[in-house]
Amino acid sequence: MTERNTTTAAYQAAQAERRAAQTMDLQGQKLRLWISVAAYIVYLIVPYAGSAHGWQVLSLGTTDDGVKISLMETVSAWLALLGVGVLTTATLLTRRATFGLVAWMMVTVSLVVNLWGFWYRGSTANAPAVGMWVGMFATFLAFWGFSRVALRRSPEQRAAAEKVRASAGQLDKVGKIQSDIASPQPPAMLVDDRRKKAAERHRHQQQG
Repeated sequence: MTERNTTTAAYQAAQAERRAAQTMDLQGQKLRLWISVAAYIVYLIVPYAGSAHGWQVLSLGTTDDGVKISLMETVSAWLALLGVGVLTTATLLTRRATFGLVAWMMVTVSLVVNLWGFWYRGSTANAPAVGMWVGMFATFLAFWGFSRVALRRSPEQRAAAEKVRASAGQLDKVGKIQSDIASPQPPAMLVDDRRKKAAERHRHQQQG
């Protein structure tokens, strides 16, 4: 393989590895993530606390029915909307790793804040309703699913990485050959060793 072909193969292998890294392998987690999205939709329409529904938690303040929504609950609701409703759905449809990683971060924070929400609801007149539990279930499923696949390398990524390593080895061989050509070692018969031989003769004479 010529130097040019080797360089082209290495470039193509690196490009293939970058393309593979842009996708997320959802093998074994698709169903769990789809259930998460479905649970989130249910969360939006069923009672969240008191008579307030899930979609009303997106607005900070007090609902028309007098249910007070805290800032932390609204933050959790928006993170769930973006992390589960938008980005998890986008990841399932496109397998884009960027969508999945951002969704993973958002649902993690939303889940933690949602747990705090149960403590907060215990000190208010409006106790948690079924929607609050369904919302936590949705974010937990998304968190669990992404935790299993977010940092896992897909078969395409592993194959691309192998090609990159093989191409790098070829480039190393070409570089060594070029280095040997640029600075060749003189043949043994042409090496000027007259001084060495003279020193040996002088040493023998002294010993004699």
